Amino acid sequence: MGAIQYYRTPDITQWRTDLPNIGTNSSARLTDLTGDGVLDIVLGTGYQELHPTDTAVVALDGKDGKLLWHIAARDQMVGSAMLLDVTQDGVDDIFIGGRRAELIAINGRNGELLWEFYQAGDSIDPGKAVGLYNFYNPQRIPDQDQDGIDDLLVANGGDYLAEPDDPDRPPGHLMVVSSRTGKLLATAEVPDGKETYLSAVVADLDNNGTLDVIFGTGGETIGGGLYRTSLAEIMNEDLSQSVLLAAGSDKGFIAPPVLVDITLDGNLDIVANSVDGRMLAFDGKTNAVLWERNIPNAEAYTTPAVGYFTEDDIPDFFANYGKGQWPKLRDPIQFMVDGSNGNILFEDTLGRFQYASPVVADINRDGYDDVVMSTNYVEEKFESKVPFNRLVIFDFHQQKVFRLHDPQEGINFSSTPWVGDVDDDGWIDIIYCIAQVKDNDSDHPAQLNIHRLEKQLYAPDQISWGAYMGSQYDGIFLSRKPTITPL
Repeated sequence: MGAIQYYRTPDITQWRTDLPNIGTNSSARLTDLTGDGVLDIVLGTGYQELHPTDTAVVALDGKDGKLLWHIAARDQMVGSAMLLDVTQDGVDDIFIGGRRAELIAINGRNGELLWEFYQAGDSIDPGKAVGLYNFYNPQRIPDQDQDGIDDLLVANGGDYLAEPDDPDRPPGHLMVVSSRTGKLLATAEVPDGKETYLSAVVADLDNNGTLDVIFGTGGETIGGGLYRTSLAEIMNEDLSQSVLLAAGSDKGFIAPPVLVDITLDGNLDIVANSVDGRMLAFDGKTNAVLWERNIPNAEAYTTPAVGYFTEDDIPDFFANYGKGQWPKLRDPIQFMVDGSNGNILFEDTLGRFQYASPVVADINRDGYDDVVMSTNYVEEKFESKVPFNRLVIFDFHQQKVFRLHDPQEGINFSSTPWVGDVDDDGWIDIIYCIAQVKDNDSDHPAQLNIHRLEKQLYAPDQISWGAYMGSQYDGIFLSRKPTITPL
């Protein structure tokens, strides 16, 4: 698309909150915690892996970035929050997972800990003691314990102490947990006995009244598969009848899939990235492969972003892969895929590889969706290499790439931006994170910068894919095609 240009619209509001000695592998969730009509920010944070911190989950006032509350944990909270008003006080409560069996519920109004799934983890290692590992992003499911409140479906797995070349990994599990008490209601081991890192998604794919669950196994160096099962089978604690949609012999499936109707038959289909560099689409009614696109010598750890980038009414996809093999992934490749047939219509190689996913909105309200993505790059400064970050827009209709703001020193390793209208004033807002690190090492956080950027760009009537795992945080795409709106 050529050289990056600047989107020359003035900033209306921009605040930045600096939190010392932490970083983030989580993505922002927004909800009104203070009752002032402005969406507030909830984010998982942490210090170094396997180290405790007093700031593992934070809530910031969306109006000015003021810290509302924070929660301590024994390790990094790498998950992104699920929101559900379990206290029934009119304010969403927070459910979030992390390393070393951290899964907690927080009162959204005041930051009070409601429950902790594994309370002995500060003194007794959960992996060795009870076979609990990392908790990933929970999803909301209908009430399973008859207390009148929806419950949680969550994946657990990934031995944080395993060596990369060690094939002997503990199996992953899908779990159903009471949202009110944190009690385990059901647990089911994955059918191939492999590890799991993928946040499962749930929906009635073929409109038959049965809730389907898509989950994945395997990792960076371990083969695995993408599977389909039902919530009923999880409640029966038996995944042996799960349908294998696709397999990887040497690498598995880590990024959550997207559920989206690309056959236009009224049923949700499944689109997923595999670690070994494939984007695959499956018919949600028949499980048949619709198309497959392979990127040679590349690996995928991010979720596809969904939007309407072409003339037709079929949703399309944008992805950010890394060239090479983990852990030596330095250069990225970004590409856009036609949802109707899997053909690649655009490629680029901006910045350096990172694990944050793209998001999608019709930024200029021209009737075509655009992609917003966080990019990192390195510049020489005073005879040393310094990391910088910037947000860019891919505008496929104009065939241009724009940057949204001046470059800022720091790095975004794996926090997906949020796009929407924080205060309902008609202007588009972007919430994003940049970390300051020690010695250019993302494992040694020095300070986390959380930004709100409001641009003098009209917010569209709907945001197609405005956050990690979508605008509703559930991996489901239901947006309609944008229409041209005069500015």
